[in-house]
Amino acid sequence: MQDFCLIETLLWTREEGFFLLPEHFRRLGASASALGFAFDEPRLRTALEAVVQPAASQRLRIRLTLAREGAHEISVEPTDPIAAETLWRVALAKRRFSSLEPMLRHKTTRREIYEEELSRSGADEVLFLNERDEVCEGARTNVFLERGELLLTPPLASGLLPGTLRARLLAEGKAREDYLALEDFEDKSFFMGNSVRGLVRARLA
Repeated sequence: MQDFCLIETLLWTREEGFFLLPEHFRRLGASASALGFAFDEPRLRTALEAVVQPAASQRLRIRLTLAREGAHEISVEPTDPIAAETLWRVALAKRRFSSLEPMLRHKTTRREIYEEELSRSGADEVLFLNERDEVCEGARTNVFLERGELLLTPPLASGLLPGTLRARLLAEGKAREDYLALEDFEDKSFFMGNSVRGLVRARLA
């Protein structure tokens, strides 16, 4: 439990600044408290503002890592928006999550299972199930299923990361939690999303 850092990956645009910054700091602070990490929000906010001041790009992906003692690193790279007509091919992950695993609720540098499943799939994203055959999340995104005017997304009890875009959609009443099974997604499109990519239309491969 000592050999990892916490991560937040943020979107910054010249027009709107940092997207979902309150949600990112809320999640980071909650994980830091639960896992015993030093967390100085004003210091981290100042560091984030400093890295975007000289930015030549209009749109940046920013990766913030926080070590247990409070040290941080920030990396910045330009990122293009995903075209509105994009349709991701989503494969089913071979390995299962345990709904009782508490670390699934924290975004850390321990991401081997996510990256290995995504790499071996050959798809744009993968969909993880838990031991009860409930849909959980993607390797890099939360999952959303359209139901009328609402988006349904799995509850944290299924075993998944509380994404920042997910948190905003729930708070705005545009999404609600519900237990979802694989058959709910068959032969229909759905959305995979996070704060950098937004909502991207997807189908099971």
